[in-house]
Amino acid sequence: MTSQNAAQQTLAERELELATREAELNRREAALRRAEEARAEEEGSLTRASSAPDSDLEERAAALTRRERELEQMLGAVDAQRERLEAVRGEYESRRVALAERTREVEAERDRLREERARQVTASFELDERERAAAAIVAAAEAAGETSVEVPEPAPDAEWWSKQLGRPLEAA
Repeated sequence: MTSQNAAQQTLAERELELATREAELNRREAALRRAEEARAEEEGSLTRASSAPDSDLEERAAALTRRERELEQMLGAVDAQRERLEAVRGEYESRRVALAERTREVEAERDRLREERARQVTASFELDERERAAAAIVAAAEAAGETSVEVPEPAPDAEWWSKQLGRPLEAA
């Protein structure tokens, strides 16, 4: 939107500049015409002075026609540029929406993986604690001289976790 306003402002500034230049040229032209008419009256040849304004009018009309064509071309270019800008803006917005959606998907997957990893670490700690407790029970029983010591059986899923994470002295 700002580039459109800037383009319109630039176009308006250029129009104002051209209008100012045209007014200055008209002022100079009128001064020259008056000076030429004054000289012609002095010389007595009014015909030369009257033919000059006709050619000046024709030149001015041609210049105005050229200027109108240039302005129409510039307006067409500005309109084409505006259309391209709108197309690019639409594409940008669709890409931005797609990227935002993909970001949400990636963040959800990352959170899910973090939770899964936390569960694995927790299970690993629990398994390690069970193994240490069992080893402590066996060591205490051996120190007390008991030969048959009942070691608590690990939970059924503990066997699965031990295979997944490996035991300290067991090959995975």
